[in-house]
Amino acid sequence: MALIARVYRSDPEERRGAPRYPVLVDATLRASEEGMPLDVLIYDLSMTGFRMETSEALDSESTIWIGIAGTRVNAAVVSRRGPNGYGCEFVTPITFYQLTEALNPVPTVVPLGRSDRPERPARMPVRIPWNRVAFAAVAGAAFILCVLSLWPA
Repeated sequence: MALIARVYRSDPEERRGAPRYPVLVDATLRASEEGMPLDVLIYDLSMTGFRMETSEALDSESTIWIGIAGTRVNAAVVSRRGPNGYGCEFVTPITFYQLTEALNPVPTVVPLGRSDRPERPARMPVRIPWNRVAFAAVAGAAFILCVLSLWPA
């Protein structure tokens, strides 16, 4: 019995669960929960997976743990091995916030100026706690009025 079928070729971009972004990010890989950390380089990143390069030989369908700056450590499964590294899929997709933080890493080393205290990053403004200042002023005024009302004339 013969079956008639049509084979459609789809664009590889359309088969992905999420759009991927070209990036060059250092990450830390652990091949097992107790395994030694290995430095890897991530070339493509999406909410559902990534492509990385490492000198370590990994088995297909093995579970790994990957730590990327800006995200927590995530479990992933090695889905393919290619000439330029490994393609991996996150067990649980990362959030949009984690993807944004990984694509826009903030330097963790702050150069020191003349003082020993590092400067505040530009995106962390200094806030004056006005509610505490107002409370202290009202409490001080109430105390002074209380003392003046009990003061013998």
